Amino acid sequence: MLYDLIRALPVAILVCLLPGWFWARLLRASSDLYEQLAFSIALSMALVPATLLVPTRLFGEGITLGAAIAAPLVVFLVGLTAYLRFGPAKGPVAPIATLPPSPGTPALSLLIAGLALGLGVVAGVLPRLPIEPLVTVGFVPELGVVIAILVLVGFAGVVHVVESRQVPAAPTGRTVEPGAKPLALARRLALPAVLVLALWRGYAGPALHDWPFIRGVDHYSHAVMAHLMMTKGEIEPYLIYPPGFHATTATISRLSGLEPLELFPMLAPALLLLPAIALYVLARRLWGWECGVAAALSSVLLGGTYYYYNDAMYPNFVTSQFLMVLAVAALVGVYVSAPSARGVLLLAFLGSSVVLYHQVASMYLAVMVALVGLFFVPYLSLRDRPRGVALFLSLALLGLLSVFYAWDTYDLGGAVAGLLSSSESSSTGDAISMAVGTQTPYPLEFLLGTMVSQPVAWLGLFGVFLIAGELLWRRTDRPQALAYLTLLLWALLLFVGSRMSQTGFPQRFGRDLCIPLAVFAALAFVVILRSLSGQRKEMVAVFVASLAVLTAAALVGVRTVDSLQVASGPSVQMTMTPEIWAAGEWLKANNEGGNVMISPHVNQVPSRMMLAMGNYSALQSFERWQIEYPRDLPPTGPEPLQDVLWVMTHPKGERTDRLLEKHDVDYVVLYKEMPDRVTLDYWKGFKALPDLYRKTFENEDVLIVARRETASAG
Repeated sequence: MLYDLIRALPVAILVCLLPGWFWARLLRASSDLYEQLAFSIALSMALVPATLLVPTRLFGEGITLGAAIAAPLVVFLVGLTAYLRFGPAKGPVAPIATLPPSPGTPALSLLIAGLALGLGVVAGVLPRLPIEPLVTVGFVPELGVVIAILVLVGFAGVVHVVESRQVPAAPTGRTVEPGAKPLALARRLALPAVLVLALWRGYAGPALHDWPFIRGVDHYSHAVMAHLMMTKGEIEPYLIYPPGFHATTATISRLSGLEPLELFPMLAPALLLLPAIALYVLARRLWGWECGVAAALSSVLLGGTYYYYNDAMYPNFVTSQFLMVLAVAALVGVYVSAPSARGVLLLAFLGSSVVLYHQVASMYLAVMVALVGLFFVPYLSLRDRPRGVALFLSLALLGLLSVFYAWDTYDLGGAVAGLLSSSESSSTGDAISMAVGTQTPYPLEFLLGTMVSQPVAWLGLFGVFLIAGELLWRRTDRPQALAYLTLLLWALLLFVGSRMSQTGFPQRFGRDLCIPLAVFAALAFVVILRSLSGQRKEMVAVFVASLAVLTAAALVGVRTVDSLQVASGPSVQMTMTPEIWAAGEWLKANNEGGNVMISPHVNQVPSRMMLAMGNYSALQSFERWQIEYPRDLPPTGPEPLQDVLWVMTHPKGERTDRLLEKHDVDYVVLYKEMPDRVTLDYWKGFKALPDLYRKTFENEDVLIVARRETASAG
């Protein structure tokens, strides 16, 4: 495994970091190494797959070794040339805002009560609900406790807003002073320590329990799609999916010589670095390095973040919790910096990359762009015309690139035709109609206690009130106010979407709500820590401030330890055994270009798992109830799935013969046993017909048979 990691990691750096290095220096003014790294990764992930779309679309071929070498090299050389020609970006690098005033004793007292209830749930003193299976946290507060905490924290926020009315506005654009040696040392070590925790959260569980496999289930589908990008340059008809993540994976696979299923155990745990560094960049840009480090630490607590990783939902993870965060940071940069083509390009590249990587995050982006364009562009055009024009051009270019990326993936031509004529339809329209209203939102206590996590939920809510006070009492300049409104809009959009099944994906909205709340929570945490400053002289005030700091730190610390312990445990999403892996290896070794039919399971993952291991992409299998519940159906529609199910339930007959010939089936793969012990006995019907099917592979978990050429249905 160490050898594979040594092969994979340098190639990942060559593909996902170096190509964007000079682009980041060209487009973004920064004095911080981690900010430079974050934007270099984001721009590499935006530009390399976009470059690969050119040969795949023009020539209709997959990502060859030549294309995998050329695309990162072209992006790097173009960025270097532009950097040498135009020089590094210039502009403000200091935080754009000062911290809000520290809460008074009444507000802190209410906040302490709310956070103490959260600690009571952790300690088991207050009513709580167990979460099974254990993925991110073992217990969440009961709804009554959640409401009580929300009321206390909300009242604390209201009291602070009222108390802070008389506080004068502080000057914005403060510089970060180096300070004394202990503080300078803390600045150098704090973020690396948080990133080590993020890496531990990713690698500990797989290293201790999973190797040579990786936890999760969706990576089998992503392996199939990456293989399709390598061989055909397109993903359909396997699934409706944008090509960004899979083009990047295919490039790393070509250059490293490792197949996608071999790459994921090596590199997927490192993805947990991305939300940490992105949150650091955004919060640091707003309020300084202290808030940046606190936001990065929040990423180690977030349940939604680990849920994506634990389920192997890598494209959604990368998009909504990394690229989207940096796109918001780029949008804030347009508000703050002098209008320039560099800021326009940065926002357009990063914003459109969301569309290149995932569908659901594209929904967030579309709504945010629409609202920002509707409200902020006219406002800036009247008050600050150059910035208004820059923002309009950024959003226009972002939209143009997004349409280019989405045109083939989502069949936008068919969607437009469907709007103009009722007789036309598109795969995108069908997919949307199948998704709307079919997913139940998370219960509020589960959403806040598990997907967001308690410390981030309660501190994030208080942080919203801190921001509201700054806006209400006009202690902000125009760029700062627009930045704050953008953050509030982002959080509100995700929260509203998480409570409505009409969005089609309320659970994903809920998982991603943790990201903007982490920014607000970081602000609240730092403001609470600073409440112990020398401004408090009364004994009661000092005692309350000390208690607030201890309570907040205890809740964050306990949740951090719990988060790392859960991540270090065995996975609840493992569907792989050595016997199943051996069957997949046999299929890959004997893949001569036909198709395979795989027995269905309680979900579609086992069929996609065997397709991924055998380097096949056709004929997924679903149970009958899944076919009748069309939310997750592939673009091929239900007919091929019904054909597979017919063969599984009727191994003998003329129709079965026709279907095997129609789909060019070389092997029928039948599960005898699965890790969850829920397996139907389709295999027994085939094994009982040795005159029709010859056994080609068998072990305790899997039977693989082939139709005898001379056999007849009898």
